[in-house]
Amino acid sequence: MSAPADALPQYDCLAVTNHGSPQQLHLSNRIAGAGATWAQHADCGVVFDGALYNREDLQRELGESAELRATSDAETILACYRRWGEQFFGRLRGSFALIVWDSARELLFCLRDPVGTCPLFYAKAPGGFFFATSIDTLVKHPNVSRSLNRGALADFLIDRFPYTEETFFEAVKRVPRGHVLRIDKNGAEQLYCYWDPAPDGTVNWIKPEELERFDDLFIQAVTRCLRFGPAAIFLSGGLDSGSVAAVAAQQSKELGMPQPIALSLLFPEPALSEEVVQRSVAKQLGLPFIIKGFYEAAGANQLILTALNLSASLPSPLLNTWWPPYFGLAQEGTNRGCRVILTGDGGDEWLTISPFLAADFMRDFNLRGIYQLWKSVYRSYHEPTFPLFRNLIWRWGVQPLVVPPVYRMVKRLAPWAITLRHRVQGTVPEWLAPDPALREELSERRYGRTPTKREKPDSFYLRSARTALDVPLISMVAEESFNIGERLGARELQPFWDADLIDLLYRTPPFLLNSGGRNKGLVRSTLARRFPQVGFQEQRKMGATTFYADTTYREGSEALQRLGTAPTLAELGVVDEPRLRAFLDRIIARRPQGQAFHIWKVLNLETWARAHVS
Repeated sequence: MSAPADALPQYDCLAVTNHGSPQQLHLSNRIAGAGATWAQHADCGVVFDGALYNREDLQRELGESAELRATSDAETILACYRRWGEQFFGRLRGSFALIVWDSARELLFCLRDPVGTCPLFYAKAPGGFFFATSIDTLVKHPNVSRSLNRGALADFLIDRFPYTEETFFEAVKRVPRGHVLRIDKNGAEQLYCYWDPAPDGTVNWIKPEELERFDDLFIQAVTRCLRFGPAAIFLSGGLDSGSVAAVAAQQSKELGMPQPIALSLLFPEPALSEEVVQRSVAKQLGLPFIIKGFYEAAGANQLILTALNLSASLPSPLLNTWWPPYFGLAQEGTNRGCRVILTGDGGDEWLTISPFLAADFMRDFNLRGIYQLWKSVYRSYHEPTFPLFRNLIWRWGVQPLVVPPVYRMVKRLAPWAITLRHRVQGTVPEWLAPDPALREELSERRYGRTPTKREKPDSFYLRSARTALDVPLISMVAEESFNIGERLGARELQPFWDADLIDLLYRTPPFLLNSGGRNKGLVRSTLARRFPQVGFQEQRKMGATTFYADTTYREGSEALQRLGTAPTLAELGVVDEPRLRAFLDRIIARRPQGQAFHIWKVLNLETWARAHVS
């Protein structure tokens, strides 16, 4: 290896020459004072950034060995690679970006952790390959182009994310979650998945008695997050964050750590307030409790403008409009020494039954199953009976079964009808992509692809579950949390996004997930027993759709006037500004609740592009 360990801090990213020989080997970006670790042998070297959760387990498997005088995660991984080669990658657990340089075979392996909580990006540019945990680091390198990816910008406006590897910069690619980028001495790239709960598309369903492992795996997941240091918890009044808080309080006590700080937001609308539940849970768990008003935490009287300012400073457009108040709330924790912020994110993905199970039941004429599913969903959400039944029967039941085969049949027997439909409806809105070249590109991008080919499950339920692992948006959300966590000096982590816990929950038969006939039955009954006065057993999920829409219409109209709609995006050829303005004016005039996001999308992307265009 050409870069000695004591020289590493001078480098911002890892660079590999076109011939595969590392010149500079270092992953940038330090979290809460912890930097990348380095280990090397005569024929191999490792750079590791993050935390390895199962280091002790791997060391036990290695046994007593002279090569195992490992004092760091990097040294442990180096020893494992030299013993087992790349086959051991699937056994890694943690939150990390990892580079392995095998000089004997002239191979470079670049890994992102199984669920993608730690980012890893790369660029192929004059001089070779460049790697970093930060997009900003790469585009600041003189050899890496800062040109924006117009296709990704255009697709962002209509909520399409077809390519997992791409970013909003043409030259920068991401390593997807649970994947290895393998580069040989000739610069040939191979991307493959090293961890997946169902790699061949089939599921080895667990037996009911195996579900007893849930509690142990959930405790393990929370404890893994606590290893980053003193914790705070975003405590809503929901089941997910409540269950994380309960386990974190218990484990912190057992580990002799300070009790986590409960951080809660007080929404301005009384109907959205969960203060009673938040205070009750924090009090019964003995947690220090901080609650702040929504706009007080945001540090401004407006949500949209504050969110736009945050978006302009990030390497990708802001995805979560709610981040400003949560950022202010998180600062209350970091100011008190917290180095990790826990959330209940992931509970919706892994503790609930996808409504697309209705399609499986209808295909099998399982009327009893459809009734049980309807009853479970009805008891778990605040939804009127008729719209819920209509969605269950048509949107999640009949439509997935009927529409695809009809489309395929028409395409085979009367392809002109498909072409005509596309011409009439248009593959993209009239205000999007006025540049003919970009419009043609969008027509091709609409089909998208996943980074690695895998068999599509026959079950609609499993196809829906796969989206939580495969869609690019999930990786982008994790990267956003990582970037904002850097500013806070803490990691935002989600115990429900733990690889071992996901492996169990993904393979859990649907109705075992909602024991008691309600969604999230695995945690609902436990919380109901622990907090009998709170009402967790009967709780239904609340939404803030109306509040978000009203806020966006009120503040967004003013922001559009201030920005001048989207001149930067128009100059890039991404939008036709007059047509876009007319489209937004029609929405603002009617104020449909489900269309408010268009205003935020335009404001967000214009603000971000204006800050990043070269």
